Amino acid sequence: MYIIAQAPAAAILAIPSGAAYTPFVVAAGEPGAGTQCNLNLPGSNRLNGQAFTVRASGYMTCPAGTYTSAATPIGFGLFAANTASFAAASGNLVFTTVAQGIFSVSSATAVQMPWEVEVECVGYGTSNTVIGAAQGIHGTSPNLATSVADARVAATNLPGTVNFAAEPPLQFCAGIQTAATNLLAVATCTCVLTQLVLEA
Repeated sequence: MYIIAQAPAAAILAIPSGAAYTPFVVAAGEPGAGTQCNLNLPGSNRLNGQAFTVRASGYMTCPAGTYTSAATPIGFGLFAANTASFAAASGNLVFTTVAQGIFSVSSATAVQMPWEVEVECVGYGTSNTVIGAAQGIHGTSPNLATSVADARVAATNLPGTVNFAAEPPLQFCAGIQTAATNLLAVATCTCVLTQLVLEA
């Protein structure tokens, strides 16, 4: 597979303190700065009947200090819609990692935790449908090399109708899902999107 589309550079995401689905936005200085960082599926039937994969990766940074999070503070996910300029929400969340487990930080410097999510899809223009399967990985806690693998599952919330002749037939974005309160224990954790690409 080759990269055939790539999203613009994304700004660092300040992790919110309440329950939310928060997408990455386009970085300052880029066209569309401050808007949701979307990745367009090429239209004009170029991927009609062709399998493709959308992959997002990045890392979460937690500040220096000594603290322990509460349960399930954050998940990393992909969203999709068949309408241009859609808003990331629970109804178009295609996949999210299992929520991050409780972790402790005791460090004089900031620590990071990598993550990656991906969805493999295929669709056909006659039926105007798309199906897919998704998976992901993330660290067990910041600065620990041990990984958690989120097993491959059927992708949820993919649009019910997709016109592969349209431009674009689908849009994707990456983001995070946070819990009801700020369970990260500190208010200055951030998340970075280093890659949002489409391969076919």
